[in-house]
Amino acid sequence: MERMNDKLDALWAEYRDACPDPDPSANFMPQLWEKIEGRRAATMSLFRRWTEACIMATFALSLLIVAFLIPRYQREPVYGATYVDVLVAEHALPC
Repeated sequence: MERMNDKLDALWAEYRDACPDPDPSANFMPQLWEKIEGRRAATMSLFRRWTEACIMATFALSLLIVAFLIPRYQREPVYGATYVDVLVAEHALPC
């Protein structure tokens, strides 16, 4: 067990030497966020393009439906008058 702890301590020492702590400064967080945003922009740009293309295709399809398909398939009402119009016309006739 002691031998494993020695190996683990040696491994941690190598890790500390390979990856030193960053120097804290006033620009540490802004620089860190710039790096994060730079990586995010590279991976998200493809996803963003696909999303924008899908949104535009959906919008174009919606316009097509509204402009051409709905007016084409709308039917004239079966009756040209409402129930009230029929009653008024019936009572207006002389008996």
